[in-house]
Amino acid sequence: MEQVIVDQSKIFSMNPLEIKVKDELPRIRKEIGQIEELANSLKKFGQLQPIVINKNNELVAGGRRLAACLLAEIDAKVCYFDAVDPDTMRELEIEENIQRKAFTAAEECLALEEIHRIKQSKYGDTGPGAPKDGKKVGWSLEDTAKLVGRTKSSVAADILLAQAIKNFPELKKLDTKSEIRSVVKSMDRVAQQMEGLAKYEETVKQATEFVLVNRAMEKHIIGIPDASIDLVLTDPPYGIDIFDMAIGVGGKTGGENSTGVEYEDSEEYAKNLLSILATESFRITKDSGHAYIFCAPSNFWWLVEEMKSAGWTVRERPIIWIKRESGQNNQPSMWPSSAYEFILFARKQNAKLVQEGRVDWIQVDPVAISAKLHQAEKPIPLLKELIARTTLPGQYIYDPFAGSGSTIEAAAEMKVFSIGCEIDVKSYAAMITRMQVWKEKVSK
Repeated sequence: MEQVIVDQSKIFSMNPLEIKVKDELPRIRKEIGQIEELANSLKKFGQLQPIVINKNNELVAGGRRLAACLLAEIDAKVCYFDAVDPDTMRELEIEENIQRKAFTAAEECLALEEIHRIKQSKYGDTGPGAPKDGKKVGWSLEDTAKLVGRTKSSVAADILLAQAIKNFPELKKLDTKSEIRSVVKSMDRVAQQMEGLAKYEETVKQATEFVLVNRAMEKHIIGIPDASIDLVLTDPPYGIDIFDMAIGVGGKTGGENSTGVEYEDSEEYAKNLLSILATESFRITKDSGHAYIFCAPSNFWWLVEEMKSAGWTVRERPIIWIKRESGQNNQPSMWPSSAYEFILFARKQNAKLVQEGRVDWIQVDPVAISAKLHQAEKPIPLLKELIARTTLPGQYIYDPFAGSGSTIEAAAEMKVFSIGCEIDVKSYAAMITRMQVWKEKVSK
């Protein structure tokens, strides 16, 4: 800390034993090493800053200096508090209370923010470094951190909390900084959601909530502008020849498809599409973007590498969709039943989740066979859960394999704009019908 601004004629010497201390000297047991270092410095260089007392010789500020004088067995330089300019006195009071741990969590954040502000008002905030030779060289977060014996990052975090506490005084009632931080994060999310909702409602007045396109993914995605999409959420072909094993009418493998919709699902065809998707999805997503891609377990690791090569940061374990207790099985005497699916999750390097700490499995019942509009249709509650984890209202989702439009409906329910692309004419027609029904439902 810089030299206290005091008229030198008002500083006098005093036996430190005559100074009255109401409480234990600040953290003296925890800081004995630092106190010894300060005591040695006082012996060598003298005491540069006075201890501040009141007219009753009671300690006001300078507990560490007093402890060092006692340890060094030397007289203390002191002054009365009215000899110190108000700003410096306030600094000393705050520092003393921080050292004594005399604050609540909220008070400590506010005090730290105040002392940082006072320093910057004195010395400016254009560059680090404490004042030298009385010259103004600026005051930084690093300087404040050194002043109170903490890390720069922890000081910065507390100053941010202080700003939130000023805006929302109710936060003062919380006991710990972690509680304050948790509430602030929740408030930030709510604020972001409210801002997104306002944006969504304003945009909907002039445009539709969704765009539906009957076109092949590889032809449509190349026309999507760079960095325009917040989330790619899609269920592409798995490349496992699904119709040779799919459950059809009657719950048996093979036979007539219950939806009447079939699509190419060979491994070669699917991997070609997925390679294009990996590259183009990275291009069209914003720096804060994410991607969810449903995929077969047999192709998961291959797709992970494709996504990485395209530039995505990929979680090397899937999110698991747990579908049912009984599962599907065409050889129950030989193999366990299949009751889950893999979802690959990827993000841009600096992207952050909207909902933190969600587990990597989701249990939602599948769409009943009798209710399916598309053979591979995913349930809307599952899709809404995925959207909520990464996306705010008013943002944009792209589904290049939209099928019958369940992702589009889920996005609309979440007040998120969407673009759905589907090559199959029957599925595209089903998607249009689905969204017409949805619009009629919400307009009632």
